[in-house]
Amino acid sequence: MPKPPSPVPPDHPASAEAPSATPDDATSPVGEAFAWASRILAIGLAMFLPGVGGNWLDSRLGTRFLGPVGLIFGFTAALVWLVQIGNSVKPPLPKKTKRYRIPSPSDERGKGTGND
Repeated sequence: MPKPPSPVPPDHPASAEAPSATPDDATSPVGEAFAWASRILAIGLAMFLPGVGGNWLDSRLGTRFLGPVGLIFGFTAALVWLVQIGNSVKPPLPKKTKRYRIPSPSDERGKGTGND
C-alpha cells in the first residue's frame, strides 16, 4: 500500500525526522523521583503483605505457620526484586571536565628560562 503524502513540505525544517528520545532522556528529575518512590513503596509492600496475609489465614484456619512463611516469602521476593533493580540501573556518566596536564621536569628544561 503506498505511503500517504506528508502534510509538511520536504524542504521544511520540521520534515526532517528528529531522533526519537529514549525514556531515560525524556524524564524530568521530579518524574524520576516519583518513579523511585513508587518502586520503593512497591518493594516494601511486597515484603510486608505476604506476612499479613499469612497471619490472616492463620487466624481463619487455626494454624500458626502461614504468617512466618509469608514473611519469609515476602522478604525473599523483595530481595530478588531489589537485586534485579540494582542490576538494571545504569551508573551515572562522569561529567566532562577540562583536564590539565602537569608539565614534566623535562618540559621545563627546553623552555629557555634564560638561566642556561
